[in-house]
Amino acid sequence: MEKNSERIAIVLDFLIFGGSVLCILMWFLGNPLFYRADGPVMSIFAAISLFILTGNRLARRYFYLWPFTQSIAFLLIVGGGNLSSILMLVSVPAVHVNANSSFVMTSIFTSMGFILFSIYEILLSLRRTPKNVFILDDILIHLALVPGALSLIGHLFHNPTYLSMGLDSRVGISILEMCFMAALAASTILSNKNLFLWQFLKGGVGNQILFIVLFANQYIAPLLYLFFTKDAFEQQAFGAELFIMIGGVVATLGFLLSQAYAQNKNVVEHQV
Repeated sequence: MEKNSERIAIVLDFLIFGGSVLCILMWFLGNPLFYRADGPVMSIFAAISLFILTGNRLARRYFYLWPFTQSIAFLLIVGGGNLSSILMLVSVPAVHVNANSSFVMTSIFTSMGFILFSIYEILLSLRRTPKNVFILDDILIHLALVPGALSLIGHLFHNPTYLSMGLDSRVGISILEMCFMAALAASTILSNKNLFLWQFLKGGVGNQILFIVLFANQYIAPLLYLFFTKDAFEQQAFGAELFIMIGGVVATLGFLLSQAYAQNKNVVEHQV
C-alpha cells in the first residue's frame, strides 16, 4: 500500500481538481451538479476551495519554479475566505442567507474542514512533518473529517440540525461534498509518509487493526446509538450522538498522541 500511496494520491488530486473545475463550470452555466432546493448543495465557493487546494498541490509537484510565496498566498485565501464565511453565517445569517437566491453560501461545517486543511498545507509548505510527540499534522487531518461525519448523521437520520442551515436548507454538506472531502483527506494522508499514522501502522497488523477499530468506532458508535434510539430521536437538536462522536475522536487522537510520545520522545530528547 505504501509503495503505491504516492500514485494513488496523485490520481485523487487530479480527480478532485477536475471535479472541482466541472462544479465551478456548472455553477457558471446555471446548472449546479446535483442541485436541489430542499437539501444541501455544494456551493461554488467550496468548489473553488477544492480547486485551489488541489491545484496548489499539483503545481508544487509538477512546476519546479512554482513560487513558494504564491502557494502560501493561495492557501491563506482558502483559509481566510472560509473563516470569513463562518463569521458571516454566525454573526448576521439573515443578511447573507436567502433561500430564494441563486447564491448559496458554504456551510460552517464545510468551511471548518477547509480551514483545517489549509492550515495543514501551510505548515507542510513551511517544513516537513516533524517526528514529534505532538503530532499536529495528524490531528489537523483527523479533525477535518469530523464535520463531514456529523453531516452524515443528518443525511442518514434526516436531522436538519446536522444536515443544513435552517434559513436555507441548501447550506450544508451534500453527499457530493462529502465524497470530495473524503478524497481530499485520503490524498493528504497518502501523499505524506512523514505522518505519525504511517509510523504507527508500520508497527504491524495489530497496530493496523487497533487503529481501524478506533477510527471506525468514531462513526459506528453514534450511528448505533441513533439506530437503537430512533423512536426517541429528537430531529431538531443535538443529542447524545454528538458527544459519543466527540468521545470517539478524543479517544482516537488521545491514543495516537500517547503512542507518539512513547515512540518519539527519545528522538525529541536527542534533538534537544
